[in-house]
Amino acid sequence: MIPGGLDRAGHRCARWAGALAGLLMVLGAPVGVRAEAPEPVRILLYHRVGDSRYPSTNVSLEAFRAEMAWLREAGYTVVSTRTLEDHLLGGRVLPPRPVVIQFDDGYRSVLENAWPVLQEFGYPATVFLPTRALDRGYSDFVTWDEVERWAREGMEFGVHGHAHQRLGRAEPGESAGAYARRVRDEFARAVERFRSHGLPVRWVAYPYGEYGPEVVEACRELGFRLGFTQDPGAVPEGADRLLLPRFAVVGTLGDQARFRERLGYGALALADRRPEPGPLASAEVERFGARIVEPARYDRVVNLFVSELGRVEARYDPATGRVEAPGARLRRRVNRVLISVREKATGRFALASWLLVGPGDE
Repeated sequence: MIPGGLDRAGHRCARWAGALAGLLMVLGAPVGVRAEAPEPVRILLYHRVGDSRYPSTNVSLEAFRAEMAWLREAGYTVVSTRTLEDHLLGGRVLPPRPVVIQFDDGYRSVLENAWPVLQEFGYPATVFLPTRALDRGYSDFVTWDEVERWAREGMEFGVHGHAHQRLGRAEPGESAGAYARRVRDEFARAVERFRSHGLPVRWVAYPYGEYGPEVVEACRELGFRLGFTQDPGAVPEGADRLLLPRFAVVGTLGDQARFRERLGYGALALADRRPEPGPLASAEVERFGARIVEPARYDRVVNLFVSELGRVEARYDPATGRVEAPGARLRRRVNRVLISVREKATGRFALASWLLVGPGDE
């Protein structure tokens, strides 16, 4: 039996990742990247490997092996999430062209299909576990005994909630206090289950990729050192350690050309995002926008996308770095805003995105 919530989560991840991939294709492939250009960290997010029953969240075993081989051929260095933590929190210097490999949900196909390939290449990786699925022994997931053995073999683990709830906003009729308690309980119960099995509690990946101030604050109070979203982008300097972006590799995004294209995008630091990441006060958004940090590094052509709207005509002030676009009414529960701009030094596009959770349910 597979819990429907988790299965739908993967489908929605694939749907939003696919929509944003289409938007990124409008930009064209990155061009003119010089070998000496500094490379940000890219985090690759997988779900299932070699499980054709679920095409929207799966990457074929052949494609996964080809991607791992290409990383080596192209000069990327796969580093662990622990190494990433040491870099972000302790200033550890990373090797050239660093990449982190992660898997959400703890599906059995990762243990049976992906892990042997990772061992073959000597690549570290991290699996984020929704603990209730393991407690109940769902057949499509690894077991706690397997997790403990897997950890001894070198796999890293992070928390993916307990019941894998949608936490981006309060439910209709739910009070602020009840919502805050639900959010904290979702992660606190997972923390307890990790500790009972001797697993360190260091990192969290938000269920469904949904987050907001209450979610981030609860995870901060519970002691998580890093938090991971499903927002596409490379990791910029000064990134919020509890809102780290990841590039999803699922379904059609497992295509080799798209896989290589996403690894070519640079990181983009944004400030003063509007609307702010997380829950929307209303479906009516007054404006979209953000301020590009260090605007002198980029040219004057800036693109702004919203998931359900596509490319939105935006104004850009290169003196201040401010990007502004008119607002709109959003029907969907989940949207992402994405801003991209071309780097002067490399000619490649840099991009960043953030999540909006509206009252809609589409």
